[in-house]
Amino acid sequence: MKMDDELKHWLKARVSSERFLHSLGVLEAATELARRYGVDETPLRQAALLHDCAREFSNDELVATAEEWGILVRDVDRGSPVLLHGKVAVEIAARDLGLTEPATLSAVRWHTAGHPGMTLSDKLFYLADVTEPTRSYEWMPELKALAHKDVDRAMLMAIQINTDHLDRTGRVVDPDTYALRELLIGRGGV
Repeated sequence: MKMDDELKHWLKARVSSERFLHSLGVLEAATELARRYGVDETPLRQAALLHDCAREFSNDELVATAEEWGILVRDVDRGSPVLLHGKVAVEIAARDLGLTEPATLSAVRWHTAGHPGMTLSDKLFYLADVTEPTRSYEWMPELKALAHKDVDRAMLMAIQINTDHLDRTGRVVDPDTYALRELLIGRGGV
């Protein structure tokens, strides 16, 4: 397994200082949530330092890289290529770093839009990405508190905030996000 310092050095050379600071914030939030819920923190710490390594690729670069590497590119991805950055990051982690830890790669893969098959570890990582300390939205204290009490309710709140924002700004919502929301509602998450 790659150690935090090695991954920090690797990431710092590949992203902007703002993206690097965000990743360090996700590292902090993911570690805290993993400890709170008794989940192995190592895969989530790795995911924090990998999840956005492709986030600053251009839209064309994300689509071209995904196609070149055999990653499924859906119509929704073509309409909003940023949805591909987690899946491309998984391939970068495997190809460049030789990482194969399933919990790490799953957290990275699903951190953008989520999907119905998410594990507890995946959900904690999704929430860590949304609630990391460099983010300062008015709803943040409520979401952070909820994330420490009820993961599924926190996921629903985060999804609602995200889908509202995407709707307001005229951007597309990944169908996996809606499917996850419906699953969580069906489990009594509201």
